[in-house]
Amino acid sequence: MSWTVRSLLTWAREWLGKKGVDNPRLDAELLLAHALGCDRMRLYIDIDRPLSADELAGFKNLIQRRAAREPVAYILGAKEFYGRPFEVGAGVFIPRPETELLVQLALEALPRGEPVRVLDLCAGSGAVGVSIAAERPEALVDLVEISPAAAAVAEKNAQRHAPGRARVYRGDLYAALPERARYRAIITNPPYVPAKEGRQLAPEILDHEPHQSLFGGDDGLEVVRRAVAGVPEWLSPGGVFATEIDPSQGGRVAELCRAAGLSGVRVERDLAGLDRHVLGRL
Repeated sequence: MSWTVRSLLTWAREWLGKKGVDNPRLDAELLLAHALGCDRMRLYIDIDRPLSADELAGFKNLIQRRAAREPVAYILGAKEFYGRPFEVGAGVFIPRPETELLVQLALEALPRGEPVRVLDLCAGSGAVGVSIAAERPEALVDLVEISPAAAAVAEKNAQRHAPGRARVYRGDLYAALPERARYRAIITNPPYVPAKEGRQLAPEILDHEPHQSLFGGDDGLEVVRRAVAGVPEWLSPGGVFATEIDPSQGGRVAELCRAAGLSGVRVERDLAGLDRHVLGRL
């Protein structure tokens, strides 16, 4: 049998579906396009092209990794976020589409055309902070990440998308910063999953992504509390603080923000209608 793009996509979609993969068609397309060194559109332009033995072998390796529930982003080595490819890999939290709203909220809160300093805590791959720096050339963004592996990847992404305007510091929240400063915005996507909910996570998340980036203690708010507590010392008057949350945490995080002196605190919902971000001004 001669395998074509069409027949291979059909087989891979069905096989991944039997393995419990959520989006088997999309994943099959992404992995085959990667194996062939093309984009997904080219697959359908060349839908009846036969594959060589080497191409089949390369795709087989990728599809087996996905069937074992390894995230597609780790297999590809990158994840698109806010219109740009961000490098990811083992030990690095994969940026989610809903976190793009956090970038949008920050951009809406920042004045245009004037120099501003922004702080991105728990930066992971750097997707949030680097995206802000790339969208606003006048902004200088400091990114803080406690994981050495993630900090190294964030540095690569910063050099790629915002060279000289996004600086990465490794350490624990504000303690990682080399000097006292005031920021026009402090943004964070911290670990916020309650420890007791770990078993509910998909294998792609629980078995592959770094737990340090996922779990925020018994109630999920361990890191959030510490990030909010530092806001009065590090945020400029009139500046905005914004954090991503678990949908169940909106009310509690809003109260933490008010207790820290923030005003105009509100909870923003994501495209699925779930409470996803809390923000307020000092």
